[in-house]
Amino acid sequence: MKKLFTLKNVLICILFTIFLLFVKDNFSVVWNAICMFASILTPFVIGFLFAYILNFPYKFFYSKVFGFLKNKKAFFAKMRKPLSIICTYTAVIAVLGFLIAILVPQIGDNISSLVERVPSYFNSVYEWLSSVADWANKTYNANIDIDASFAQLGKEIANNLNGTTIANFSKNVLFDTLLPMITNTTAGIYNFIMGIVISVYFLSAKEMLCRQVKRLAVAFIPIKFLPKVYEIVDITDTKCGRFLVGDIIDAAFIGVLTFITMSIFQLPYAALIAVLIGVTNIIPFFGPFIGAIPSAIILFLESPWDMIIFIAIVFVIQQLDGNLFKPKIIGSQVGLSSFWVLFSVIVGGSLFGMVGFILGTPIYAVIYTLIGKRVKNAIDSKGKIAQEALDFEVLNYVKIATEQKKIREEKENAQKEKLLKFIKPDKHTNSESDDDNKDGKE
Repeated sequence: MKKLFTLKNVLICILFTIFLLFVKDNFSVVWNAICMFASILTPFVIGFLFAYILNFPYKFFYSKVFGFLKNKKAFFAKMRKPLSIICTYTAVIAVLGFLIAILVPQIGDNISSLVERVPSYFNSVYEWLSSVADWANKTYNANIDIDASFAQLGKEIANNLNGTTIANFSKNVLFDTLLPMITNTTAGIYNFIMGIVISVYFLSAKEMLCRQVKRLAVAFIPIKFLPKVYEIVDITDTKCGRFLVGDIIDAAFIGVLTFITMSIFQLPYAALIAVLIGVTNIIPFFGPFIGAIPSAIILFLESPWDMIIFIAIVFVIQQLDGNLFKPKIIGSQVGLSSFWVLFSVIVGGSLFGMVGFILGTPIYAVIYTLIGKRVKNAIDSKGKIAQEALDFEVLNYVKIATEQKKIREEKENAQKEKLLKFIKPDKHTNSESDDDNKDGKE
């Protein structure tokens, strides 16, 4: 049996090696298959995310608003879930519709105004560069000619355009840029709409789906590993899921607060900048900078004084968000220091792009929590001496060595006592058997 088991493991290793070699030799085919499979599942992923986010208001309606239907007749009890789902989507659509009705017209006006003022912004940049060049020429004799530099830049652009035929240019624009953009936009709209529809089914059938997943886990995962699997799922829900939902709520709140504050101070492009600040605020650590820097540049081209006011507003809002709003909305779900937040954002963004920027922190928080629990259990198992070794102020190597020696001696004595308990009865029984033999001989 042991030989067969060993042979089975060897065959599994050989088959797995062959599979890896096949993937290596046909990586492009395998990758295209994975991408096609992922594109097919994209609406379900979007629907699951929508359902997970909407599960929080759904639970409010299900338990608080329509909780009284639980003890009513069967018909009213069955209406509890559909009423909760209808109210959830109605409330979300109402809030989004209200924000769109307020923000979209203003964002459109801001974008059109920004496009109209682009030439004046170029003139402002040109005048600023000219003044800097004049100062450098007078102070350091730098011989910088801004007009010649701009003329050379225009000549290079003209040469590149002349070197490219209109047919090739149209072909490149149409087939390489415009057509993929239309295709991706259509696919994105389709996935978004289907995701909303699928989220309704996810939300209405979540108990059944959870029960089916649990049955699969119990059926195919060894029982000794199930507590650890359930722990990982619980920590992931706490650290990753609730953080994501809370971060979205916090980002929306910051965007609205930025819009209101900029409107009070009558700063231009309030709606456009508020949306940019709110969306980028979802990204931990770097989000406020990503949204604030281009906004400050736009306001600087409009008026340096507006930029100064905007920077002061962003600074105050971010201080309130970091010390008041975010702890209240998200709580201590992440439990990471600033260093580990920075680490998780950089590593996640480098590996997975924008998704890594957003989800890097909560995913790393899950890993950090699991490792922290394992370390704590290992330290606790070593007893008092390990706790003393953690405190560098009372660290005493002689004391540690003495304590370890004492523990070893106690273990050795305990083992000796166990051996004596087994040996002594044997001696007693042997002496009794000798006496019986003597009696028999007599």
